[in-house]
Amino acid sequence: MKFDSKINKGPLDLRTVIGFFHTHLLYRDHAALTDVSFTVANGEFVCLTGPSGAGKSSILRLITMDLLPTEGQVIVRGMVSTNMNRRRIPLLRREIGYVFQDFRLLEDRDVYQNVQFAQVVVGISSKQMKNNVMRLLTQVGLWDKRHRLPHQLSGGEQQRVAIARAMVNSPKILLADEPTGNLDPVVAQEIIDLLFRINTGGTCVVFSTHDHEIVKNFGQRVIVIENGRITSDEEHKTAASTAHRLADRMYRPSAPQPAAVRVQEGSERA
Repeated sequence: MKFDSKINKGPLDLRTVIGFFHTHLLYRDHAALTDVSFTVANGEFVCLTGPSGAGKSSILRLITMDLLPTEGQVIVRGMVSTNMNRRRIPLLRREIGYVFQDFRLLEDRDVYQNVQFAQVVVGISSKQMKNNVMRLLTQVGLWDKRHRLPHQLSGGEQQRVAIARAMVNSPKILLADEPTGNLDPVVAQEIIDLLFRINTGGTCVVFSTHDHEIVKNFGQRVIVIENGRITSDEEHKTAASTAHRLADRMYRPSAPQPAAVRVQEGSERA
């Protein structure tokens, strides 16, 4: 694959899954992004932060190639924006899971059907589909609520359903656009812990937020964007214990338990 030498000098690191190279994005009357350059490695967890309107969502939309840069390059999983064929974009998006602030669940379908729906469009067999849905809902702690409709769930539970839906096809990249914006601090921390769990399984996570408290305690790489420009890109040295705060049983993939054990646990919770 050829890259524009004026923008990207030399081959990409083989570990790179996302690359922005002197990327500009112009809307009708203003610059949404100006000369943005950064790369994200496979399996990395990156926090993208800045005030509302700074350009965070524009960056995420460029990663999915919902938008294409006005100038410069975006490279995602080896696909290059400057020579991207629109017919290949669906192939790219199968590699990416996306979580939104407002959940975007199908209100007339239950939890199981919401997660299942993401697989229908890619033609997965019914047996594999069932196994995948059970695995993801178990990981996010919602298998017992699989027949509930979205309005019967709390905000945090709805966001966990959305995360399960985004991950059900095992994407290499998970984009989370302000996923804690509508949640109280305790529930927001639970969602962040879940994203850390996903990341420890090898998925690259790009998490956007404008919440200063989250960023202050975030022990990973933080990219700060203001007025469409990156003003800081550094590793936070604070040890991140978020991946271990919640009950491992709820968020870590595990082998199915015998029925007797599940019944016993259900009795204890009751």
